[in-house]
Amino acid sequence: MLDARKKAILYVAVQEYILTAEPVSSQKLVEKYQLGVSSATVRNELATLEVLGYLHQPHTSAGRIPTDMGYRYYVDGITDKPGLTHQEENSIVKLFSSINMEMEELMKETTHILSDVTSYIAVALAPSFKKSMLKHIDLVSLSPRHVLVVLITDKGQVLKRTVSMEPFAGDIGEIERFLNEKLQGLDSIGISALKDTLTLPDRDASRTASTLINAILDIIESDERERVFLSGTASIYGQPEFEELSKVHSLLNAIEQGYRLMQWLEDSVRTRKVLVRIGSENTDDDMRGCSIITSSYQLDSETQGTLGIIGPTRMNYSRAISVVELISDKLSKALVELRS
Repeated sequence: MLDARKKAILYVAVQEYILTAEPVSSQKLVEKYQLGVSSATVRNELATLEVLGYLHQPHTSAGRIPTDMGYRYYVDGITDKPGLTHQEENSIVKLFSSINMEMEELMKETTHILSDVTSYIAVALAPSFKKSMLKHIDLVSLSPRHVLVVLITDKGQVLKRTVSMEPFAGDIGEIERFLNEKLQGLDSIGISALKDTLTLPDRDASRTASTLINAILDIIESDERERVFLSGTASIYGQPEFEELSKVHSLLNAIEQGYRLMQWLEDSVRTRKVLVRIGSENTDDDMRGCSIITSSYQLDSETQGTLGIIGPTRMNYSRAISVVELISDKLSKALVELRS
């Protein structure tokens, strides 16, 4: 346990490094913060905090910088989170008032504004298609061999795909009514269980319906891999921590592999709390120099997905946490409107 003085000095040391990206000296802290002690006392306390593992001195003649342990202590002690500017709040309100947009567009815009407001990489995991239930199916005949399948889920997701099939000269509207009657309210598991039992009196219509049911399952399965949305990757070039191209390449390699992002975000779905992973707390080696802040969002009290930001460990945590919390709350409310 740290005494009150060490806590205060550690807090301002981390805060100063976050602001300046420069190693922090005892003299700088005494000059800028009202610590009520001498520079020599602060210097001794910084040395003790280094021994305890909260700070690190990159060079003997330089000041100190926080370790992952120091950042963790700082984050766990955050009580005051600054609000957004009036302009930022207006931008967010304007985005989430556009409830007529489809799920894909909503997720894209969410990551865009999250990245714009924080200047970090923004990521979001959309609701799972597999866990969604079909609300309506639209079939649009493009030719005797091609049908546009439009799936609308109970969560407001809209999935579209052109399906190729054997020529069908019958009434596609009849098949549309049949599929809506049989599949409405089912998820992919329910559809799979029923697909071999659904037949129509007309052989050609039954064959076409079977083809379309399999296509619907394929659409849901393939779109499941497209649940990750990403924005603001260029923002890392403005961070001094990523001046080395090798670090940039490692990070971009990690985040551009959607399945890895999905794995990180899926871990956050299990809790409604804001999660902060700092540096070495990330299990992925390519993320060891980064911090990830995530929060889940809900619909009808059920967690649907996650959104968050990726940035350097030298992150403005209090503001970043505040922004992630606010936008996840706004997204939860927008999903209610999107579904209605």
